[in-house]
Amino acid sequence: MSIEQLILAGRVLWEEGLVTSHGGNLSIRTGSHTIIITKTGTKLGFLNKEDFIEVPIPSSKKVFPEASSELVVHSQIYLENPQATAVVHAHPLATVALSFHLEEITPMDVEGKLTFKSCPVIEVKKPHASKEMAQKVATCLKEYQIVCVKGHGTFATGKNLEEALFFTSSLEFSSKLLLIQAKKALL
Repeated sequence: MSIEQLILAGRVLWEEGLVTSHGGNLSIRTGSHTIIITKTGTKLGFLNKEDFIEVPIPSSKKVFPEASSELVVHSQIYLENPQATAVVHAHPLATVALSFHLEEITPMDVEGKLTFKSCPVIEVKKPHASKEMAQKVATCLKEYQIVCVKGHGTFATGKNLEEALFFTSSLEFSSKLLLIQAKKALL
């Protein structure tokens, strides 16, 4: 995997509306003990080579202040999931909306059922860059391909960026369908 693939993944997330202008982050494993992660405050839709930093795992935001604020979560995911080579963190609107009402998002559409079966929604006291969130997300990703943090966003892993991006995109599509169906049921 390469910086160019990270740049493309960021662009796709932005174009699909899965992140806000400065939201979300990406990382890839570059060695058994290193990752490349987006820097803090980057715009995923407009990434360039200077928007990334290579850090060891485990690593700390205090040691690498220019790294994404979610470095602690990415680091824990890689530590606990050696098969993961990419992490996509996004803020998909429909999925986050459902996270306020569901403990698990189960798709009703065929693609969703074939892609990810279900997505657990976890709740933490501090749903941003916390050790508690890092531990819960990493643990869930041992069993699931994607997890949603209530009111915050999703974390997906994959054997490559394309796979992690696919889980993120597929979940959002399924979430939109669930919201449409819920609205129709209310009418």
